[in-house]
Parts: sequence; structure tokens; C-alpha cells
Amino acid sequence: MLRYIRIMFTAAIALVLATGCIKEDFDDCDNVTIYFQYLADGDKDVLYQYMDKVDLYVFDEGGHILGVGTYNQDELATFSAKPSFKLQPGRRYKVVAVGNAYDATQVVNVTATSFDDIFLQSPNWGDETEDVVTNHDHNYLGQHEFTMPSQEGVMYRDTVTLYSAHVNVDVRIYGLPAPTRQQDASIPYQLSIENSNAQCSFNNEINTDASQKGTIYPELVYDAENQCYRTQDLALFRMDDHGDVTADCCEHTLVLRDLTAGEDAAPLISGNLYNYITRNDAIEESVTLQEATLPIEIQFHGLNAEIVVPDWVIVDGKPEWN
Repeated sequence: MLRYIRIMFTAAIALVLATGCIKEDFDDCDNVTIYFQYLADGDKDVLYQYMDKVDLYVFDEGGHILGVGTYNQDELATFSAKPSFKLQPGRRYKVVAVGNAYDATQVVNVTATSFDDIFLQSPNWGDETEDVVTNHDHNYLGQHEFTMPSQEGVMYRDTVTLYSAHVNVDVRIYGLPAPTRQQDASIPYQLSIENSNAQCSFNNEINTDASQKGTIYPELVYDAENQCYRTQDLALFRMDDHGDVTADCCEHTLVLRDLTAGEDAAPLISGNLYNYITRNDAIEESVTLQEATLPIEIQFHGLNAEIVVPDWVIVDGKPEWN
């Protein structure tokens, strides 16, 4: 999709590159300089610790896209390719910065004139693909609206602050048999998270429409040292609404199945993530941070299984599951 956008706009405007510019006309470039920052959960800029790439989208006052450019980590860290481009004096514009849009991120509806209708999603999400969604990128979003100085030749400088659009999820499963040598190439268990948020808007808000919820199938690996199955670098779109975990934003159900038991077999275990999060203060606080983390531990004891908060999380009690 991004490739299509770039091709579509090349004839009308110049693309932002390391030595290029976005411009509404073809006069000399550079009367706008935009910097990026990310504060995480503190007051110090730590953008380069969390972002390897930032895409900058530029829109006019009517919400029409003018161009998009990409900056890698080396360029951002050294400011050798700070976004500098040409815009018309006296007019109002808006820029949107998207961090870490890699293979697991697609921007859709970019020509919509409302940021509520422009979304980040997995390229594997939708009716036109048969591929399953296994992960999301560690995305970040930020936007800024400004009016260009009315005088020709005056440089406008400003900073876009980015905010997290994802939550890091760490699932560990104890008590199941380790893979046999014959199974090493394929894990015999399938983890899925149903009713997962599939889209995040350019306003960094979850699309809570029920039709835009889906199932994600995280890949499991076997950790021989800790004798558990676990997810690896799993990220989901956020589960909170500006710091509040809500039922609309968190309808997720965690399900674990034994692939050797057949398609009709009942799940080994399932649990409602909203109940898990909201019934445990430490977990709820953790998932509302900028660098949000959701730790989940599944323990099997013979035929019995339970989903618990990991011991390393400071808790007042164990949450209940429905």
C-alpha cells in the first residue's frame, strides 16, 4: 500500500527522501523542518531506543495528503535527514508521524480526509488475503497541526511527539510436554487471541467496530532453559482508551489448543483478557503505560490448568477468569 501511495503522488509532488523534499510547488525547497521525539514514560527523549524508522505524512488543511517520506534510525539519530520541505506560506497543514511501520504494518484509506478513517493494520488483515495475522509491529503515532508563516522565505520549525500504539505481550506456558525430536520443526500447540483489535487510526485510537476485530495467531517457541512454551516479541494494538482499559478496547479472548487432538477438540484453556487485566491493579497499570506490557502465565498441573499473573509481577491477589 505504501508503495502504491508513493507511485501515485510522484507525478504531483516530490517525495521526502534523505536529500529530497515534499513541496506544493516546484520552487526551492525547505521552509519547514520537523523533528521527532518520544518520551516513553518519562520526560527524556528516547526515540532512538525504540524506533528504527519514522514515516512522515503531510496533509493540507482539507485533509488531503500531499506526500510521505521515510527516515531510518541512522538518519534520525544524526539529524542528517531531518524532514525539511517546502509548503505554501500562510496556509494550515497537519503532519502525522508513524514509527516502525515494517512488514507487519499497512496504512489503509490514506486518501480519506478524516484521520478517524485512516488506519494502521496488518497486511494480512481483510477479506482479500488468506494469510493469518501472527503479529503487529511496535508502532508509534504522533501528529501536529500548524500554520505556515505568511512571509516568503521564513523557516518553520517544530517537533512531533510520538505515542505508543501497541502493547507488548509475553505469554508463557508451563507444564506441557516438551516437543519431541520429531516435533522440533513444528510446535504441537496453537495459541490464538480472538477478538483482537485489528486497526488503529491516525488519531491513535482503536477501531472498536466489531467487524474490525479479528484473531491473531502468535507463533510459539519452546524455551528449553525455562522449560516452557512462550511467545517471542509479540505486540498487539493497545487495549486502553487514553489510559483507561475499557470493554470496547479489550474484548480479547486467549485460547490454547492441542493441534494433535483434532479440529473439533475443546481448547486446553481459554480466558477473558479484560477480566484478567481489570481485576489486577499491577497488570492494569502496566498495560496503560506508554511502554505497555501484558504478562500472562499458563500453568498445567496434570489435567488441570490455570492462567495466573507471573510471580515477578507485584500483585495483591490472583485475578479471576471467566
